Amino acid sequence: MTWCEYGDTGGRPIIYCHGMPGSRLEHAYADALARGRCQRIIVPDRPGYGGSTPWSGRSVADYADDAAALLDHLDLETCDVIGFSGGGPHALACATRMSERVGRLALVSSWAPFELAGTDGMAEAFQQLWELAASDFAAFSDTLTDAIEASGGAYGMLLGGAIPVDQAIFEDEALAAAYRRNLEEAVSHGLDGMLGDARAMIADWQVDLDRLSCPTRIWHGTLDPNAPIVMGRWLQSTLKHAELTEWPDAGHFASFQRWGEVLDFLEY
Repeated sequence: MTWCEYGDTGGRPIIYCHGMPGSRLEHAYADALARGRCQRIIVPDRPGYGGSTPWSGRSVADYADDAAALLDHLDLETCDVIGFSGGGPHALACATRMSERVGRLALVSSWAPFELAGTDGMAEAFQQLWELAASDFAAFSDTLTDAIEASGGAYGMLLGGAIPVDQAIFEDEALAAAYRRNLEEAVSHGLDGMLGDARAMIADWQVDLDRLSCPTRIWHGTLDPNAPIVMGRWLQSTLKHAELTEWPDAGHFASFQRWGEVLDFLEY
């Protein structure tokens, strides 16, 4: 497993679960925000991303074992957890399977189980990809590979068809460059990470949401086409101790301009 750390190395530890695709570089642009709050952001590459070894057949819940092993390696007893987008389910796994070690949970533009929350409001292209993954995973793999190559990389695939409010966020050249580096690193050794995430997402997560006991805050843009707002609302109605903040007229990447708001929740 490979990981990076940001913020204050002596601060309150936070495990950050990156998106799909994503890597240990995903939180680099928020380094100063975390340092100013005395927070230590630890961002591991999930299996198959960046420098982390692929893990064939992993479930969403299995990620908690990796997170626990990393905490042990770093001699950390407890932490908070953030999950962004496809990292949200993995953050839920951490908060439920090692509940005694997690103080607070932040879910940002997070996915929820498709069959339970529904996909109303999801962009048609994403809906078609997920339907293909469920019905013919080999064809999904080929389609995903072709889409990334045709777009000139993962950044082009994700942002090329983004809604205007999300495209506007990446008009910030420094932010765009940092996020591009993150995605390039995510797929630098192939698509094992993305494919592993996809298999885990369409299978049983093996996450018992009833075991969630820590204070939880959800942030979600009302126009999010990747993880539609119905997912954030389902999570809020299902999870114990969960509060939902809806960002009006915001898309999937709204948090990239509002990480301070998320980190404030973890400053206690």
